[in-house]
Amino acid sequence: MCVDEGADALGFVVEYPLPVPWTLSRERAVQLMRGVPPFVSRVAIVGGTVGAILSICAAVHPDAVQLHGNESEEVVAQVARELSGTGVRVIKAVRIRADDNYQLEPPEHWESVALRFLGLGADAILLDSTTGERPAGTGKPVDLEIARRVAGAGPMILAGGLTPDNVAGRIAQVRPYGVDVISSVEDSGHRKQRERVRAFIGAVRG
Repeated sequence: MCVDEGADALGFVVEYPLPVPWTLSRERAVQLMRGVPPFVSRVAIVGGTVGAILSICAAVHPDAVQLHGNESEEVVAQVARELSGTGVRVIKAVRIRADDNYQLEPPEHWESVALRFLGLGADAILLDSTTGERPAGTGKPVDLEIARRVAGAGPMILAGGLTPDNVAGRIAQVRPYGVDVISSVEDSGHRKQRERVRAFIGAVRG
């Protein structure tokens, strides 16, 4: 359904180390990824140790792997080295706290973080929001000035609180390489809804 509505890439959360409602076993991820047609990218969203990440990549053969945990610079560098030459691209999530009244580091700090991960071999940065309750899929937007600074550091995929109503404006303000959505196109049971997916992609294309 997402492919039919025009998605460029599909994300599959595979054996994520924290409780989130989207986690798949690697076996189920392989089954679903087989149904993705050519020219639509398959992205494995993972977290954890180098060994766990590489094991999942070997099992599911994604086009890209998104490191969406608290991976250190050393972990990112090692994963990038191990996947070099395999055709698997590495996307490192940089997660910004979006709790009410949380004191954020300044935008230049996050630009520096993004530049370090890109210098260590990441192919792109995914900028997302996180809260004390959930590591992703929060529905909360990322600070606009931070997003602009990180987009200037290199290829950046913007996530966090994007909806069919606000995504066009955020694209105009931030100019990211791409955008990523999950919670705003789902119902309360975390099932994708065609009309919401269609509205979101239509807004992006527009």
